[in-house]
Amino acid sequence: MPRLLKQPVPSRIFASLAALTLCVVLAGCSNDDDAELDETMDASEIESAEYVPASADGPAQNVPEPKLPAVATENTEEGAEATLKYFWEAIDYARLTGETDQLQLVSSDNCEFCEGFFDDWTAAYETGQWAVTHGTVEEKISEVWLGHDQEQNVPAADISFSLLDSAVDLYNDDGHLEQTSVGSSEDTAWFAILLYDATAQRWQIDWVGLEELVEWENE
Repeated sequence: MPRLLKQPVPSRIFASLAALTLCVVLAGCSNDDDAELDETMDASEIESAEYVPASADGPAQNVPEPKLPAVATENTEEGAEATLKYFWEAIDYARLTGETDQLQLVSSDNCEFCEGFFDDWTAAYETGQWAVTHGTVEEKISEVWLGHDQEQNVPAADISFSLLDSAVDLYNDDGHLEQTSVGSSEDTAWFAILLYDATAQRWQIDWVGLEELVEWENE
């Protein structure tokens, strides 16, 4: 079974997830149980709204919202994998919009990585800042272990995966470049623990971080 190793948490995670490969957030995210899986714009809005990428002139507009696939509601290996993939799509969306409802949909109350991400990106856009991303987060799942969380008495999934992040520029409200990141130069080993909520019928990220912060114990 995995045991998490404690490390200090960074105060800011604006520029890039790549920075988190050096020092990763470890604790808990707020979850909005009222978020709807099928919440979306009308089809006519989607067709007429043209996506405008973020630039030094301003934030992105009409960013396509990630959709949680139906398979993610299943208590299966495929469901856990789909949820993790959706999580990183929601990360990209949050960096371009400051909107974190999609992330909160698949985040448990114990995920500190998520909590820090919610707080920082929401605050950034509320103060007029915005991000220009040069690509997307790319994850590659290596292995999935299905099991049971004894403490919470719910199905669980441990996922080992690699992560490659893009460069990100953060602009302040007057259009000046405030912070920049070159992104990841190579894949980094990460690990996630997901728990299945049978009532909501979806997986939730309970912990996510560098794989080196996980130590395996024999039961």
